Amino acid sequence: MLVDIFMPQACFGPNFPCFMSGNSCARPLPRAPHSLSPASSLLDVTYPYLVAGDFNIHNSATEPSRLLSFQEEKESARGFNRAADLEFTLLNTPGDYTRFL
Repeated sequence: MLVDIFMPQACFGPNFPCFMSGNSCARPLPRAPHSLSPASSLLDVTYPYLVAGDFNIHNSATEPSRLLSFQEEKESARGFNRAADLEFTLLNTPGDYTRFL
């Protein structure tokens, strides 16, 4: 889900009269890593973009104390590499869970 928000006063400065907010929820699939690719969740846009959701990927950047399998590291690298290429910033505190049972 994506929402474009336009602000007449340009809340992110005069060059950015709008920003986008997105919510993604990717689930692991039996024959593919996840139901959403990094490219479909982490868009290359020219204005501020906040994306939130459950990506269902495990990476040492978000879970530094967890022992990850080679497969988990490999699958999560696609998303984290795309995020780095697009200069996204992780807002969660590494190691703090965002879901509790």
